[in-house]
Amino acid sequence: MTFADVLQWCQNNQAAVRGVLRGRDISISHKDKELAPDLPSIGEIFHWEVDMPELKHYVSGSDFERMVTGKLTIDGFKSTLRGRE
Repeated sequence: MTFADVLQWCQNNQAAVRGVLRGRDISISHKDKELAPDLPSIGEIFHWEVDMPELKHYVSGSDFERMVTGKLTIDGFKSTLRGRE
């Protein structure tokens, strides 16, 4: 998964995400036209906070990669959350 993949996924899903890493964070939104020039390595991100109409939750890096690459649907991810119906 690349940051370009994340931007495309955000645009396709009307999503905004915030990647949290040591000492800072980065944001990518469906409204962005291009990526920021000073992005860290995508492997440095601990987790992602996803904000979209059907989901507002933090997601592990591995689950987010599965979502972006189409291996995990949003409904599939939501089914793993405790306390959700």
